Amino acid sequence: MGKKCLITYASFTGNTEKVAQRIKATFENQGWQCDIFKVRKNADDILRPPFDIRQYDFVCIGSGLRAHLPYNEVLNMLRGFIWGFDPRITLGFRDETIPYITEPIPKHNKDPKEAHRKIVLSPDSPKAVVFITYGGYEFGAKEADPALRLLALEIEHMGFQCIGRFCCPGKYLNDPTPRTFHGDIRDRPNEKDLLKAQMFIEEKLEEIADRTR
Repeated sequence: MGKKCLITYASFTGNTEKVAQRIKATFENQGWQCDIFKVRKNADDILRPPFDIRQYDFVCIGSGLRAHLPYNEVLNMLRGFIWGFDPRITLGFRDETIPYITEPIPKHNKDPKEAHRKIVLSPDSPKAVVFITYGGYEFGAKEADPALRLLALEIEHMGFQCIGRFCCPGKYLNDPTPRTFHGDIRDRPNEKDLLKAQMFIEEKLEEIADRTR
């Protein structure tokens, strides 16, 4: 297995960015070449990201939560890679769009059904992990589970085997919120959370190394 890693994520409050940066440092400390890209809500990032995701040996996909789902800028960027064309074309079939992208939708003559095929992952498939920061006021980490599962499913559509999911609380309101699941999370993710993220990545890299020995 090669040692070229991509970390791509969206972060509205800076919580997910802290985790992404710790993950990057962990890969680099293990001798990996690591590129990092923050996805923003604009056409270039979503329709024309400056990388080919399939050129990497390991991919880490991260996001904060919006209505228990990952940020749509991350999902739409991934779906552009999955489908091989502007994601707004497929969204249009269900009367949806990406409102902050105003450039014209290109003509597309391919049948979108052609993008679908059986996917079989193998032990030699490139690897991936997904990560989420969340408020979790009502149910804690349970609230991150749908987003983690969705990100894992999307990355596996590109032939990556998702070998792990990580989540930790992240500040949302500047209030101690004493009645919520985690209580006061105004300092989260804190150093303990970031150390857990580091250990999570170290464990995954050790698992990969063990398989190749």
